[in-house]
This record gives sequence, C-alpha cells and structure tokens, in this order.
Amino acid sequence: MHQEPVDEREFISIFRDKNLQGFYKFIEDYDKYMYPIMRGNGWVPVITGERSVSFTFGEARFSRRGYKKDGKWRYPVDEKLGLEKHQKCSRELLYHIAQFSTMVSYRKVVGMIEGVFGIFISHTTVVNTVKYVADLFNERDEYRYYEEHGEIEKIKVDVLYIEGDGVMVNSTTGEKNRTDLAHFIVHTGSKQVGKKRFEVQNKREIISNSHAAARELLKDLLDRHYEVTEDTLLITNSDMGTGYTPHFFKEIAKFLGVKRHEHFWDAWHLNKKMKELLKPFDRDILDHLFKAITSHRKKGAEAVFDTLEGLCENEKVLERILKFKKKLLREFQYTKPATMRGFTTAGIGVMETQHRKVTYRMKHQSMYWSPKGVEAMSRMIVLDYQKELRDLFFGDWREKYQKYKDLPETAGIYLRGSEPEEYNTTLDKQILDKAVSKAFKSKF
Repeated sequence: MHQEPVDEREFISIFRDKNLQGFYKFIEDYDKYMYPIMRGNGWVPVITGERSVSFTFGEARFSRRGYKKDGKWRYPVDEKLGLEKHQKCSRELLYHIAQFSTMVSYRKVVGMIEGVFGIFISHTTVVNTVKYVADLFNERDEYRYYEEHGEIEKIKVDVLYIEGDGVMVNSTTGEKNRTDLAHFIVHTGSKQVGKKRFEVQNKREIISNSHAAARELLKDLLDRHYEVTEDTLLITNSDMGTGYTPHFFKEIAKFLGVKRHEHFWDAWHLNKKMKELLKPFDRDILDHLFKAITSHRKKGAEAVFDTLEGLCENEKVLERILKFKKKLLREFQYTKPATMRGFTTAGIGVMETQHRKVTYRMKHQSMYWSPKGVEAMSRMIVLDYQKELRDLFFGDWREKYQKYKDLPETAGIYLRGSEPEEYNTTLDKQILDKAVSKAFKSKF
C-alpha cells in the first residue's frame, strides 16, 4: 500500500516548539539561580520585564528580573544570552544575517533566514545588522589601542609579500558616486596544493574606504602577526597607481626595518595597459615591447616608442603614448622579472584573484553603498574569508574592551590613589596601567 511521505516542515514546527519550551525552562531556572547572588551583591530586584527576541531556534517572548544598584540597571538573563538593550535579534542570528549578507543582496538574505531558520526578518533588519557590524569594527579598531600584541603568536618569515590596489565600487557619495576601497594583501609565499592549484600561505588582508586608515591597519597587522628581521626579504607588487607607488612601499620597508626590498610593477596591469594603448597598431609592435620588458632592455622599449611616435597620426593617441612612455621609462627598474632578481614569480601578482570576492558582491550587482555600508561590507567579506567573522561577534575582545570603556576617561581617580572599590576588585593592574598610559598620552 502506497503511503504519502512525511512533510518535514511539520516535524520542524514541532521540534522548534519543543526547543522553545526547553529554552523557557532554562530562562526560569537561571533567573532563580541569579536571584540570591544579585541580592548578596547589593542589587535590588525592582521589576520583572518582558522582551521579545528572535533566536536561530525561534521567536521567544520571556520574562526576567531587572535589578538596580546606585542608579544602574542589570538584567542577568539578558547578560547570559548576550542580549544588548532593545536588541530584537540574538547575537547568533545577527551573525548569520551578517554572513549571508556578504554573499547575496539584503532582500535575498530575508529569504535565506526564513528558509534556514524559519524566522521572518525584514529588509530593514538586514540594513541595521550591517550598521551594527560597522559599530563592532569601530570598537575592535579602538580596542587595538589597548590590546597586548604578545597575545598573538607571530609568524616567523624569511620572505614577506605585500600587494596593494584599489577597488572602485558604486556609492551614494564620493566623486561621480564612486568610492575607492584600499585593499592590501600580506602573505609568506605560494605553495602548490593540487596539480594546477597554488595557495598563498599565512595570508592576511586589509580593506577600507580610507587609504590612510588602511595604511595604519596594515602597519598594525604587520606588527602584530609577522616576525620580521632586517634579513627578511620584502617583495611588494602594485599597479603603480596613486597610493600604491614604490615610495609608499619603501615607507613600509622602512617601518619593518628590512635591508632588502624588491618592488614590482604588477605584470597583469602592465600588460593590460600596453594592450589597450597599442591596440590600433600592428601586433608585432606590441610583441617587441613585451620582449623588451621580459628581457629587461630599456633601450629596446625606448626604440619601440620611437617607432610608435613615427606611426601615430592621431594627436590624442600620441599624447597617451608619450605619457605612458615617460612613466614606463622612469619606472622601468620595477618591470625587471623576478627570475632576473634571483627568485621565482610564485606568490607575486595574487591581488586580482583576491579582489574577486569583494567585486562579485559589491561591484557586479548594480548596488550603491553608503559610506558606512561600503566600509562594513568590504571588511565583513574579507573577515569571513579569513574565518574570523565569528570572532568579531563572539570573541573575548568584547569583554576586555568593555572593561576599558568602564574606566574613567582620564584615569584621574586611579592617579589620585582613591579609585572606587569596584575598579580595585574587578580590574587587574595591567588594565589600570594602560589607563594611566592613555591618560598621560592624551594629556601630554
């Protein structure tokens, strides 16, 4: 006898209801557990309030006690659940909303959340989540001021690669409604992981809608994650555009204190520029210019341009050729192939492939980004690829950062030797020392 198959959606609904019943029991038990503890610490129970929150296991409406002491309020259940004031979605659900938004449009995220978790959210919820992530990034950047670099085990490097380039995306502000994202890649070389597949090692990325901010984040990253000595070989690569000139990377080399620095004019960008410029001319001329560069013959390249000047009859085309000629001959040293410098090309020129994850989401879907949105989304994409987006939401840095935020702004109380009891008991000397350091830096 044929029977109709089970509709799994019915099971999901039943299981979710059971999960919620278990959740409510957990809330009730924890609220009771914290009651004597809070009372013993001087917190007075004042109200029992309700709130509604969407979790990955369903939408819950629950009651919990609110306590007051010295004009301050605490809700132990909210703290246990990691819920902030007025927050309608749990931190776990916000994380998934943020992660999905790095892959698809905001409106598609709504459908994905409903399909995966059975939770309905609005387009506005996704927008607000991205804004929330932007605030998390600001806090994380501020926390780096306090964070001990010794907490991270540095990578020892004999050769360090750094590449930089810009990514232009549509935006609601900026020149011609476009924003240029500054993107930097740092790694320690390329390793073969398949028959025709190579993978860069110990890769870290920086991206920002501010080149100045990206530069500082790059320096911080290099200082925190890589153990560089004066004998480390620094290899840099760029398209030689504004903000990514050899001078910029020489400053990075100086910051790192390395003796040897080799900079490359990115071959992909150089070849693309030459093909576009010489498109109106015979293919043989382009071949001669390629050969002059690959064999690193500056006079050979100059001879090709002399020939082009004689052949060109269009003034605008000639003007572009002369401009490129001047730049190429001036920066010709940076076109010298890696093999002529004593090492392989492996690991050099990876930027374009690394750009794709950003351009696919932010450039090729006809979207226009706000200043806050473009910064948050680009950094989320990079962080998700580095498997570190979850740490932004759940890392212990948030608890440590909160301790610094709770300190007096100038640490004046500590300096006078009459700090409140709670600072003596809840903060270790290391935290207070940093507060003192911050106070002196801001004062002098």
